[in-house]
Amino acid sequence: MILRRRRKRDSFFPWAQLLADCLAIYTVLFLVFWVRFVSGPFEKLLNVEDHRVYYQAFHLTALTLVFFLRANGLYRPGAFFTFAGEAARVVKSVISSIVVLMAASFFVRDFSFSRTFLIISGVFLAGGISGARFALGRLVMAIDQKRGSLRNILIIGCDQTAAKLVKHYRKNPRSGCHVIGFLDSEDAGRKSFEGSPVLGTIEDLPETLKTHRQIHEVFLALQQIPAESVLKMIYDCEKEMVVFRRVADMFGLITARMSVSYSGGVSVLSFTDSPLADWENRFLKRATDILLSLLALLLMAPIFLVLAILVKMGSRGPVFYRQERIGEDGRHFMLLKFRTMGTDAEKESGPVWAQENDPRRTKIGTFLRQNNLDELPQLWNVFAGDMSLVGPRPERPYFVSQFKEDIPRYMARHSIRSGITGWAQVNGFRGNTSIEERTKFDLYYIENWSFFLDIKILFLTLFARQNAY
Repeated sequence: MILRRRRKRDSFFPWAQLLADCLAIYTVLFLVFWVRFVSGPFEKLLNVEDHRVYYQAFHLTALTLVFFLRANGLYRPGAFFTFAGEAARVVKSVISSIVVLMAASFFVRDFSFSRTFLIISGVFLAGGISGARFALGRLVMAIDQKRGSLRNILIIGCDQTAAKLVKHYRKNPRSGCHVIGFLDSEDAGRKSFEGSPVLGTIEDLPETLKTHRQIHEVFLALQQIPAESVLKMIYDCEKEMVVFRRVADMFGLITARMSVSYSGGVSVLSFTDSPLADWENRFLKRATDILLSLLALLLMAPIFLVLAILVKMGSRGPVFYRQERIGEDGRHFMLLKFRTMGTDAEKESGPVWAQENDPRRTKIGTFLRQNNLDELPQLWNVFAGDMSLVGPRPERPYFVSQFKEDIPRYMARHSIRSGITGWAQVNGFRGNTSIEERTKFDLYYIENWSFFLDIKILFLTLFARQNAY
């Protein structure tokens, strides 16, 4: 009964989303039309007879938007997106629709559509559709809780990967998932893990599935499991009509996006391209970098002058410190920073990372590092195209040559432009911290990039002080 209820819920939800989207689309279009052409504040450019032409065009607009929303996976049954991720796909769909509709309007010879109206509508459509989906998501969450139609999950394994899964679902209630328990790899005597009960060991899977009929999915979080054992788990789940999923944690690094292709009847598993592989996403990110870096350079010019004077007064040497780093596609460039240490700081030690209470820092250098002000000159690197505002932090060639041999997939973080700040940095992984964990966060950012994630990281950077030395 519970499985059937959940299946019906997953089948019904995309239709509810379609209805919410259509209501939002028509509401926004009529409101913008009324304000622009009917209400009075703006000059009226339409006769009453022309209103009908616009009303008919609204149907084409809605159809085009729904097409692109579907193309971006927003009606896929069982799909889960964070609100930021969903909003990013909505914005992408709206932009694509407006471009198509503006192009189509050129072929209408007997009527002149207002392209300004289209652009203004696009802005409000992005907000309206995202808002409608957010409200629908909250409503469905409440209904799921009341009806008990959450997706119940059993996790095999009580390790770090399993803990991450639990925290992810608790942090994102929109997923509609609930972890009902764990199966441990061996009888360790644990009664609970991460706040959920341990129901037994791996060997107890068949009996657990029979006695807990409310389980919808089984996640295998453990990695060192023989292939024959995994096949048995799959068979056990299929017997009870339970979905089996395995966490892809290859090489010890979580790979969030994988794709399967077929060559000569052979299935091939490969890493899916980052969203930044799409030209429109790269254009959006680069345009944002140019606009914001130029604006920041102009507005912060007085601050640059004051900091330059303080650096110069604090110790002998140049104001700026230039250091070779490796960026996108392994390209070398010179990174700019305000100098925070004495000249020849690494003459005796060679290339080393800064440490807490590092004696090589100047007094003003300590202040600049603790408040992330030493990184401000990199705004010029961003404007020049060497870096981005957000991305994996670039490292020196000396360290890159070491890490690429010791850290699996380390060089994959060089597939996009390096950043002044990044997902790893706002989560505390900066300076002399774990390279493995930092690489995981960098790869997550690359594989899950969105415009809203960049905005979130820039905002969090304002408060990121952990390990700033």
